[in-house]
Amino acid sequence: MSTALLVEKVKKVLEIQNNDSNAKIQSYLDSFCSKIKSVCNRADFPNDLDYMAVEYARRCFIYYKNKTTDNEQLQVTSATDNGQTVHFSTSETVTKSDVDINNYIRQNADEISMYAYMRW
Repeated sequence: MSTALLVEKVKKVLEIQNNDSNAKIQSYLDSFCSKIKSVCNRADFPNDLDYMAVEYARRCFIYYKNKTTDNEQLQVTSATDNGQTVHFSTSETVTKSDVDINNYIRQNADEISMYAYMRW
């Protein structure tokens, strides 16, 4: 899937309706896709890993959007978009290690390794 479509998927998951965050989301996706291509020794990004790219970009967006200090983790208790704020009674914790690309790849190494090419 093209990264433009992946941006739209991330926005849908995050319930973002405007295009103000497209460049930021695109940068998270580009980083993840480039890293996977490097790790797997591929010229292309495996479409079967689109869901991982979307999840990584989602985590990054939440973490960096709400990051105000050097805290290790953030608790998501509200979201604002298009001038409307929604408060949550339950919260999601996004930690610094959740957005560490190397850590995220290590956590998913078994599946990612299935897409690796060996070149001689």
